[in-house]
Amino acid sequence: MAGVAAATTAAGFSIKPAFADIPTTPAESGKTLAENPYLNIFDGEVNYLPVKKIDKDWQYLQGDAAFEDREIPEAEIMKTDSCDFLVIGAGICGIMATLKASDEGANVICVEKMSRGRNTWESIGGYGSKAQAESGNVVDPARFADAILRSGYFRALPDVVWSYINNSGETIDYMQEIFDQSDYDIEIYNTTQPETGYDMVTIQAEHKFKITGPVEWNAHLTGMFPMAALTSVAASRSNVDLRHYTAGVQLIQDDSGRVTGAIVKNEEGYYRINASKGVLLATGGYENNFELMKAWMRPEDFSTASLTGPCSGPTGDGHMMGLRVGANMDPIPHAPMVFNGGFHKTGGRSLSIKSKIMAVAPIVNKRGVRFCNESHQKDCLANAINAQLYFTGGAWYIFDSIVMNGVDEAALKKYFDAEFLYKADTLDQLAETLGLPEGVLPDTIDQWNGYLAMDTPIDPEFRRDLVSVNSVVAALTDGKVQAAALPVKEGPFYAMTTRADLLVTVSGLIVNENCQVLDTDGNVIEGLYAGGNTSGGMYSGTYPRHLPSVSVGRAATFGYVAAKHAVKGE
Repeated sequence: MAGVAAATTAAGFSIKPAFADIPTTPAESGKTLAENPYLNIFDGEVNYLPVKKIDKDWQYLQGDAAFEDREIPEAEIMKTDSCDFLVIGAGICGIMATLKASDEGANVICVEKMSRGRNTWESIGGYGSKAQAESGNVVDPARFADAILRSGYFRALPDVVWSYINNSGETIDYMQEIFDQSDYDIEIYNTTQPETGYDMVTIQAEHKFKITGPVEWNAHLTGMFPMAALTSVAASRSNVDLRHYTAGVQLIQDDSGRVTGAIVKNEEGYYRINASKGVLLATGGYENNFELMKAWMRPEDFSTASLTGPCSGPTGDGHMMGLRVGANMDPIPHAPMVFNGGFHKTGGRSLSIKSKIMAVAPIVNKRGVRFCNESHQKDCLANAINAQLYFTGGAWYIFDSIVMNGVDEAALKKYFDAEFLYKADTLDQLAETLGLPEGVLPDTIDQWNGYLAMDTPIDPEFRRDLVSVNSVVAALTDGKVQAAALPVKEGPFYAMTTRADLLVTVSGLIVNENCQVLDTDGNVIEGLYAGGNTSGGMYSGTYPRHLPSVSVGRAATFGYVAAKHAVKGE
């Protein structure tokens, strides 16, 4: 794997680049494609060249990769530690693996290069849990499997999909058992989702967390509490050694090719950890590695999106460590988890009326016309927005004074100044401000208003539901309008810039049903496991948001499965 290296800093300590020519800052990211070391990672004729080079300033949080491709001299190895099972990464996949292996009697070392495992999530998806049985929801596992396979155009690996489905209920039940051992009051319950609509399958697989201690927590994101509970239990066990600020650097193999451990590094330097039963790569995706994103992702999936990741840890360390020992990987381009509702880099996430606008208004592109069903699933809408931003140069919600009724515009000055919000007395003037073709926007809005004025409103272009009662519409009109969207009639008129929001990458190393990593010939690399967003075989194209929480579900389940197989062989 000549030319692949890493400039590395793991949460507060510096690791020097293995090769000096690798860009380590956004300012350096304009290097030519030939200088990007991630573009030619495979031997032979396999390569991928992006259709359009991304050199412009992307709004992202650059992380520091821990992987190194060089041969690390024995003189640099400070010490050697030993364990039964080594887990690299302490997010939901890694911490579940650590707990399960511990319960099976293994001595476990879990290393995490950040101060804590990532915890920005809200729920977990799965089939066959006790909570699901108690809810009365009946889920057909074959329909669930078909929905996952269909969402990836049947490029997913059935053995991997079925491993997730068959083991997810047991994993969720096990998670509840761990919560009960902690000082946290957390109860897992199975939600009942409304029908997705638009010919998309609804699977009642989502499980959420009722958190009543140490505080009562009802906010959207809940993952920090389950992760705190799981981590506290793991840290309390005598056969678990949890080491933060410690980064996995490269894997170790014996003469047979079996993975027997890894070289890691903390602020003091490199050391070796031998693992007799196996190593799990659970380092997440690589959304914080701009060079990897340029090499392995479609440019339109990320170049115009905001990045909502709250940490800089996911830099593809596990991917690269696996590839270095011969692992196979999902075909490029990789799949992102991308939703609509992205925010302007000046702080659009904090715009208080953003959700109201998104709920009721049409979206137009740089040509001044609608291009999508604005109420579709988050990933579908995000893909549509990404395409327009990439190919036409812009996308905006268009709305009128009814949406702004009662809003203090003076308080929104920074959004107008940053060209996140726009205002004009007429639609023609608004179009001119946005740089849209003359005369098109008024026609588009007349057409939109006409759809809503029908006796039975329909959207013959994109099938947006215009009939169902939208609570935001009712609130904005004091209950006078009972519809799914609002016309745009009352000046002055407004526009809000929109973009997609990239959360994580979800493609990775190819694994089997036991989460054992496979090489490019389909053979098991003995001693090596991967899970969560470091693993592959599950998604293609885009993460399917209409199947709630499959991402966290896969991560937790595959950590559980990998640990059980590594320790017990089953």
